[in-house]
Amino acid sequence: MPRRNLSEMPLWEMRLVSITSKWAGWSVTNDKGYVCIRYRVASKPAQQVNLPKLRYREEDEEAAINWTRQLYKVWSGADGERTLKDCLAEVKGSSDVQTQEEEVTWAKIALAMKESKTQFGDKIQQHTWKSNWEPILSEAVRVLGRKNSPADGYELLKAVIKKWQHAPSTQKECGRYLARWMEFAVRRYKVPRSWLITQADRDELIPKRIKRRKKAVLEDNEILAFIAVVQKENPAWANLFRMLTQYGLRPTELQHLSVVKDPVTQEKTFWCSYEKIGGEEETDPRYLRAMYLRNEDDNPVQWPLVAEWEAGTLKLPEGQLNGAACNRHVHRKRKGVPTGPTQKEWIRLVEKYAAKPAPEWLRVYSFRDTFGVRCKREGLDKGAICDAMGHSEAVHDRSYRTITDSIVARAFESSATSIPLE
Repeated sequence: MPRRNLSEMPLWEMRLVSITSKWAGWSVTNDKGYVCIRYRVASKPAQQVNLPKLRYREEDEEAAINWTRQLYKVWSGADGERTLKDCLAEVKGSSDVQTQEEEVTWAKIALAMKESKTQFGDKIQQHTWKSNWEPILSEAVRVLGRKNSPADGYELLKAVIKKWQHAPSTQKECGRYLARWMEFAVRRYKVPRSWLITQADRDELIPKRIKRRKKAVLEDNEILAFIAVVQKENPAWANLFRMLTQYGLRPTELQHLSVVKDPVTQEKTFWCSYEKIGGEEETDPRYLRAMYLRNEDDNPVQWPLVAEWEAGTLKLPEGQLNGAACNRHVHRKRKGVPTGPTQKEWIRLVEKYAAKPAPEWLRVYSFRDTFGVRCKREGLDKGAICDAMGHSEAVHDRSYRTITDSIVARAFESSATSIPLE
């Protein structure tokens, strides 16, 4: 590598190489990415050693300077009678610099972030880490391990979001999660502040706020018809959709249910022990409240799900019940074709709502969205609706629909007599 003037070096490198400026014959150089200490004087054998596990980079500057000072102290104390290699062995075994030997990698910082988020403070669930944080941090660690790795936080974000160039919502999450990871790295591991990802960086690299897709809300008769189709094919899955419909559950909450006596009504009801801390939508454990549907005669109807559960006759699908499992079931295909009546009916509904003049997005979570709309339609107070659904009024206003085209149309139905224009 050609010699460079100090003026050509970044500040951290200037500080590092200047540490030996008053030590005759000593110099600090870059040896294939590692910190190398050299001793060169006339009439004496040349010597050099690489500092253990310290890379020639800004992150290791402070540790490299400490090691170099300790090495020179031991060497000068022996009046040049010991080799650099012997002196380094003594420094390596000394307690005051031992803690600097272990190299901190981006992968280790990512693991430390996982521990912090899942075990301390407002900790998140393991599945939340796995589905939200892990894919983004794994891609970041991969990018940082490349030969031409990013040099700062801006370049890191720029490289990582390329993987999700057709998913602007995920790119937005990349900006949020990577910014928090870099803040953690700077605070806990003294990573240089150049790795911080600023709001200006995110605004420049990530697409502006995209228009949210309008969530589809099913009509009561569509839900009843869909469940009837599922019932003929698989009663256990029909029961799952009945639970989502009648109680407005998140699919993952099916794993956290028990039947208890309601202290207010003294009647048996479902208790959901699911708890979500942190993030935009916190959730406390709660009693579930059933909201009926209206049949073709406009009469309220509901299923005896609590009684069936207590009797042990309410069969549900085997395996882990969550959103991913539900999505796999309704979208199951063979050679690109829906496999059964359930899947065909679901695709029909998806296409129906997507084909509206203002397209709507139908998903399994729509059963929960529909629960909230039915509650509103039947005149329930917003506070009661939010309590039953397990979220705040702010979240409800921001993330959930409260009305449908059909409700609006019915509200404006009129028996007024038409009068002539003249």
